[in-house]
Amino acid sequence: MKQNRILTCLMAFYLLALTACSKKLDIESSAASPRMAMWQTYDDAKAGLVGIYGLTRAALAENNAHWMYGELRKGDFTSATKGGYLDAIIGNDLNKSYPEIIQLTNWRRFYAAIDGCNTFIENAQKCKADLRYSELNCKVDIAQAHILRAFNYFYISRIWGDVPLIINATKDGNTLQVARTPQKQVLNFCISEIRNYMDSLPTEYGGADKSKLGFNGNYYGESWSVWGNAFWGYYQCVALLAEIYAWMGDYQNAYNYSYKFAVELGKTRTKFIETSEVTGLLAGSRSVFYSNGIPNNGSYCYQVLAFPYRMANRESGPSGVGHLESLTLANPYVARNRPDLYITRDTISQMFYSVNDARNPYQFEFKNYGTVYFTNYYNAIPVFSKFRNMEYTNSQFTIFGSCIPIARFEGIYLIRAEAQYVLGNYNDAWAVLNEIRKRRGLNPWLVSGSQPEDMRQLLVDIFLERRRELVGEGDRWYDQVRFNKIMRTDPAFNELIDRGGIYWPVAQEVMDKNPLIEQNPYWK
Repeated sequence: MKQNRILTCLMAFYLLALTACSKKLDIESSAASPRMAMWQTYDDAKAGLVGIYGLTRAALAENNAHWMYGELRKGDFTSATKGGYLDAIIGNDLNKSYPEIIQLTNWRRFYAAIDGCNTFIENAQKCKADLRYSELNCKVDIAQAHILRAFNYFYISRIWGDVPLIINATKDGNTLQVARTPQKQVLNFCISEIRNYMDSLPTEYGGADKSKLGFNGNYYGESWSVWGNAFWGYYQCVALLAEIYAWMGDYQNAYNYSYKFAVELGKTRTKFIETSEVTGLLAGSRSVFYSNGIPNNGSYCYQVLAFPYRMANRESGPSGVGHLESLTLANPYVARNRPDLYITRDTISQMFYSVNDARNPYQFEFKNYGTVYFTNYYNAIPVFSKFRNMEYTNSQFTIFGSCIPIARFEGIYLIRAEAQYVLGNYNDAWAVLNEIRKRRGLNPWLVSGSQPEDMRQLLVDIFLERRRELVGEGDRWYDQVRFNKIMRTDPAFNELIDRGGIYWPVAQEVMDKNPLIEQNPYWK
């Protein structure tokens, strides 16, 4: 089957990503080999494109990196085992010599994905020798490689700050030794890439494209209901620009792109999750995080930016790696007594203060404790069950099916509120925040003043809403950085920001292979 061939490609590229190495930056070309045998046919282009998505997903999945980087540091989760690597990451003690932390300090796997993108960009045109591979198909695919490369650079710059900017494919596994490029230059490169190539992308794949390209019909033989947002198009670029600008503190542009996404929502194939849909869509075995993000074969894909695991193909990370469920679930969902990570009842009660909140463990409508975000609330260790997407087999092995989530509409919408606050448009920020609150059963936030000092609680509530809505999705650390850059009221966090402690240390292996790479000063 075609779908099984896609899965085979993904697994092959995943294994190559794990073993890639070179004498310089450890980024041997792997996803899209430049050998002459490659880059001749339509199928080569398809395999190369799927490969670069697969490599990026593998980089985020390895050692559950997406959550280690974005969710755990100084966050809401607690490790069930004291003194291990999870505890060290939660405590921002990143110099510990646990193998998992050493692995996470190495950017090798991301550069394997970047090299795959570079290789695809340089070679995809050759596949037009096969007449099945049209000029438009090639244009769209190359644009995706540019966008995916920009995403990888944005992602690693949030982790390490300054990173080497490499835009050419490796040759024979070797590349010139490259020093770290200033973060601002890297992020400006990302913005330039996205803005230059976003108009070369459709609004959806395998469906009714609403862009000026008119790229309609099946994409690589499959419809939109199969792909969902597995491939990134025009509105993924809009969302990504809003995220990048917010991280940079350019709130005028963060507002512009988050606003653009909202006002053109009808073209995006996504929407708000309404109050009545919270129980079914934000949790459960077929939530918005399942497979390709289209619950119940519906008309909407709730994952705007994500790396899905296609459950129709029985895709899953090895041993559950790349799925939050592998860390957070326990009985009654999987056969173990306690999870690796959980959120304490005290923290839960602080986050979900209102019984009217549709996400609250106490479900007011039913007068009992439900299973929206949490199960067995009154156990010694409540189970975080927002992510419980899985398939059961005849054996004891469970196949997890959740995506690696990057962004969805509620998060983009709240960036708009954050931007309006920073720009001084307090009433607009208040109105945007209340659009989310009312869809979760919360009372509207009321304005109590008009001066900046009166509005500080508004910013607090915007980020509290992000904390509640996006818990477990890999945003918590980055949100804390952005919040504290604006507020500047926490001396300990201010020191992390000012001294570069918000970034991860660089692996010794990376510096040994390239003497031009220096350690982040905070971690020396």
